[in-house]
Amino acid sequence: MLALLDAFIQIVMRRLGPEDLPDSSFLLGLALAAYALAQLPTAGVVFGLTPTAALAIAVDCALLAGVFWLLLRFTGHAPRFRQTLTALAGTGALLALVQAPLVYLTKLAGAGGQSSAGPTLGLLALLLWSVIVQAHIASRALSGGYGVGLAVALGYFILSYGISGIFSPQAG
Repeated sequence: MLALLDAFIQIVMRRLGPEDLPDSSFLLGLALAAYALAQLPTAGVVFGLTPTAALAIAVDCALLAGVFWLLLRFTGHAPRFRQTLTALAGTGALLALVQAPLVYLTKLAGAGGQSSAGPTLGLLALLLWSVIVQAHIASRALSGGYGVGLAVALGYFILSYGISGIFSPQAG
């Protein structure tokens, strides 16, 4: 299990790629479960412990799987889907665990009338790094250059951000 955690850390650090993970349905299920569970603390801060939080997480997981399945299928790289989604979910889980305390600190500072500049800058840096990690994974999965991966990651971010806005407490 530690070797698997190390592999995800190495992908976050851009030293390994999705091709370095086993092509396993079990591992994919485990990574997706970790991804969903790791998002619970942030969803709890944003939405409270509500069905909306669970729905937002489920939609996020479905969107991640659906977009990358379509992308890999239409580019002729469908056999790489399990490893790619495993890498995206596993690294997403790690990054979500780092994100949760920053979201909590931002909300706490805002509620106390204090500056939340530190946690907000941390969240921005984490967001940028997560796009870089997704770009790395996409470029390796598509056997394309980093520019291709970056375009995919930015496109996915814009789509995901737009869809997640539906669940925003301000949208209702």
